[in-house]
Amino acid sequence: MIKGSQLVGRAVIDIEAAERLGKIKEIIVQRDGERVAGFVVVHGETLVGTAGKRRMIPASAVHSIGPDAMTVRGSAMQEVAELDNLPRMSDIIGHKMVTRSGRLLGVIADVLVNRTDGTIVGFVVGEGVRSKLENIFNPQRSRVHGYVRAEADLHVGKDLIVVPDDALIEGEPAVHEGDQKSPLAKTDEADSHGWEERASAESTRPSIWTRRTDMPAQTRPETVVERRLKSETARASETGRPATLEEETAPKIAMPVTTDEAVTTVPPDEAVTTVQEDQSLK
Repeated sequence: MIKGSQLVGRAVIDIEAAERLGKIKEIIVQRDGERVAGFVVVHGETLVGTAGKRRMIPASAVHSIGPDAMTVRGSAMQEVAELDNLPRMSDIIGHKMVTRSGRLLGVIADVLVNRTDGTIVGFVVGEGVRSKLENIFNPQRSRVHGYVRAEADLHVGKDLIVVPDDALIEGEPAVHEGDQKSPLAKTDEADSHGWEERASAESTRPSIWTRRTDMPAQTRPETVVERRLKSETARASETGRPATLEEETAPKIAMPVTTDEAVTTVPPDEAVTTVQEDQSLK
């Protein structure tokens, strides 16, 4: 196994053209969460993560993952439009995991990938910022080390995942570090067929992961203009005619509300005197 964080930043080599395509920017996963669907590869990107050429490489084009680079077959890098809509590893990282019995395990800190066929083995349990602060003031606090099996019956929400109690594998996962130069367990030919066959396999598991951009946007409060338009629409429906453009755009002038006392503020004697003065001028 290898952690997804160890793959990010690794060089990508086209073995047919003997050309460096760039480095892995992001890992794309299938919606069922069982296997890697592809990779986002960038070439010529600046230090701040701008510019550069981006391309998406499907998992079926992967030949092998070595300690220094991921090799791919250029002839198998067909454009797959669906890859752009699939979730990324960054969409998975950060979800809190709680068992069905109510035990908080922690947050997903990484993804474990089988380097021979692209299968997602599990999700590494990590600690959030709050848990790390609690560990500083309480070193005796129990911590969870291990990973949750990816093939378990997971219920994924927006920020939370409910996992079966037996889905946790205790202990540190056995992974191959990026700088380890040990020989691979399988041959190059076996690795190539493993990625290709696994990518083309049909999944019977329902979709559980989505992109964060696919999440419904939070409802925002109505603005003054929106409330005014709704009131104008309601008024038009009550009168039985549609509101005109002038009525919708013209400002509404509030007329002062007068009382009976305000109408009789002018004394009668002054009003009569004014009329008599006008008659004398004639």
